[in-house]
Amino acid sequence: MAAETISTSPLVLMYHGVPRGGRAQAINGRAFERHVLFLKRNCTLIRPEQYASARGSLRHPAVLLTFDDGFRNLAEVAAPILRRYDVPAVFFVSSRHCTPGKYLWFSYLKMLGACFPGEGVTLNGKLVRLKGTERRTGIQQLTSMLLALAPHPHAMYAAIDAQLPPLESFVSEAVLADECAGMTEDQVRELGQDPLFTIGGHTLDHPYLTRCSAKEAERQISENKTWLERVTRRTCDLFAYPLADFDRNTVEQCRRVRFKQAFGVGRNGVSQFAIRRVGIYSASLTVLGAKLLCRHYLPTQLIAPWKQGYEPALYGAS
Repeated sequence: MAAETISTSPLVLMYHGVPRGGRAQAINGRAFERHVLFLKRNCTLIRPEQYASARGSLRHPAVLLTFDDGFRNLAEVAAPILRRYDVPAVFFVSSRHCTPGKYLWFSYLKMLGACFPGEGVTLNGKLVRLKGTERRTGIQQLTSMLLALAPHPHAMYAAIDAQLPPLESFVSEAVLADECAGMTEDQVRELGQDPLFTIGGHTLDHPYLTRCSAKEAERQISENKTWLERVTRRTCDLFAYPLADFDRNTVEQCRRVRFKQAFGVGRNGVSQFAIRRVGIYSASLTVLGAKLLCRHYLPTQLIAPWKQGYEPALYGAS
């Protein structure tokens, strides 16, 4: 059988923020529009309800676009581009940063690495050096220290708020709005009521769910779902595991709150509660094309150089 006629199951692509500029992001609005045009030419772009039945080919795959976290730039930059080209998409929204002045923990760390002018910060009495060539190692060290705090994620957020410099002290208001802020409630509602788009759950605070107590993990999942359904006035059926982190207990919690599908990244299973996705971290169309061709099998060592600004501790690899 010719390669172009071999039937394949849909490929799910995962994006994160799409800022206008992008100090700490690899894909800005201009690059994203190039991606959309490339995907329109080379793929069949499907809706989430078509995932179970859609089939593509090696040369023209069926693709579902998903966007994690719920950054404001997705409503202001990505969504207008998707509407312009009539491309459906799923937006998985974390609730925390939809409150003005609140940010997700990894947004804080990315901006600390990209914008902080000082030579170091102190956490629990330990100086973490961020000067020059020490910055990358320092951010990794700080990430590990924060993630080790218990209970997760409350202790981590409390430490950031009480001990580390506030984002507003070293990041401009314009950059905060473009790269760090979450969608407003009105923006979540608008996307949720647009027939082209679907809103999915992504927890309250974007924790590692397997680091949470069972009670906290259930709260993160269920209260996020309740909030999204109240805001959008729509049933929230889809969920994406933050950082692709889940186990059997997490899957059962998703079942209990009546999600119909849940999405991970990379080498997850293939059941409806462990749907695999391929992460897009580069503006390069060559890399995007390679991921479409290789699907989940592109070697990690080839992907690493293009994962600009995304530490392994912050995002699942694919």
